This record gives sequence, structure tokens and C-alpha cells, in this order.
Amino acid sequence: MVFDLLTLTAVPTAVGASEAVHQQRILDKEAVSEERKAEFRLHVFCDVQSRKRDEVHDSIVILRDSKLYIWPKDPDTGLPKADDDGEAPHPFTGFYHPYPDADLPHRPIPAVPVLGLVSTIPPTPAKSSSLSEKSKSTSKSKTTKPKLHWIYADKSTRELKYGPRAVACEHIIGPWDWTEDEEGLVLDGEESLVVVEEEKGGKGWAVYWDRDDDRLKDVGVLEQKRVLRCSLERRLVVEEDSDKIHVEET
Repeated sequence: MVFDLLTLTAVPTAVGASEAVHQQRILDKEAVSEERKAEFRLHVFCDVQSRKRDEVHDSIVILRDSKLYIWPKDPDTGLPKADDDGEAPHPFTGFYHPYPDADLPHRPIPAVPVLGLVSTIPPTPAKSSSLSEKSKSTSKSKTTKPKLHWIYADKSTRELKYGPRAVACEHIIGPWDWTEDEEGLVLDGEESLVVVEEEKGGKGWAVYWDRDDDRLKDVGVLEQKRVLRCSLERRLVVEEDSDKIHVEET
């Protein structure tokens, strides 16, 4: 009789756990829908009253030196304009992806997955093989396939950066999302991204997370640098323009 009573008591618990797992699978499936995984680039919309507005409005987000910056667009391609050396910086090219549960402890089940944001990163030159010095000088430099890094907000400075998971998980990794029209980029439920003029000349604007909506006054940026509110808008990467993304767990 005691055994039967214990068995009956365990049934609701088992059913509840099974239902929770089922609901979690549904939530996980929604988080990796085709719409969420569609690759996009980020274009900047800025309508503030500022003499610097033209340096910011209608630019494009790029990745450089582990940070997110904005850059002038080539009017013909809509991609980053080539610099003085003839090279164009690497544009943000990414999509939403659930952040691994292993880095998010103490979450109940079921729970809505925390949507992370990933992007391809600037390619790094592959290590050259044992070629002769002559062949090295004439051969074209080879690059590795693009791989993904996580986009995150630095918890101290609020700069938007990119890096491997081991680095990103120490900072603000999400949740990322989009606005109701599925265009504007949202972090932690708010469209609260700004650009900061770190260097003058039109190409020194970096992207930050303005968590408290005070133009970064609380972290001491506003007193030293120009801060402009803006919107980062998704523009889907058309199929013929899309690179084959090589997903590498980093």
C-alpha cells in the first residue's frame, strides 16, 4: 500500500515534468524559426537635430577591432565604402540565435530562450605554408572561411562588441529582438542603441547600448564625447549576396 501511494504521488510530478519539457521544445523551436535565422545587415537611421547627423544617417554597421562601428555606404552597392587603401571593412552580417543554456544557470523550465545575436567576423589571413620567398610574394593571400562571434554589450562601458562565447558570457548577451515591424534592433526589450563619436573625421562612430536612456551620462561618456540617438535597422541579405556561413563554436 505504501508503494502504491508513493507511485500515485509521483504521477502528477512526472506528468508536469513531461509537459514542461514539451513546452520547452515548442519555445526552442520558435526561437530558431526561419525568420529569426534569416541573415541581415544593419543600416543606421538617425533623425536628430545635429550638424553631425549626416555622418551617421544612412550609414552601415561594421565589425572592426572587436567592436561595432558605423561606416559610410557605397552608393552603388549599399555595402561599406572602400577606405583610402582600397579595402572595405567587414559589414555586420548575422542573425538571431538562442544563447546556450549552459551559460544561463538557474532558469526554470519551460522558459523563453534568450535570443543572442551572432555575426560573421572579419576574416583573418590563413597561415602560409612552406613556400619559397618568391612564391610568397607573388601568391594571393588566402583567408579562412567566415565564422561566427556573439554580439554583446560591455557591462562596464556599454560598448557593443563581438567575441567568442567565453568572452561574451561575461557581459550583456541579450535578449536581442526586433521591433513590432521586425526592422529595428532591440536589446533587453528596448530600442536603446546610440552612436558615440570616438574619433573625429566621420569614420570614428562606435555603437553603444544606452541602457538608462540618458545618452550614456551614467557611465561618463556624454561629458566627454558626442552621443547621438539612432535606430539600427535590419536589411535582409539577398540570396545572391549571401556568403556561406561557417558556424564554428567559439
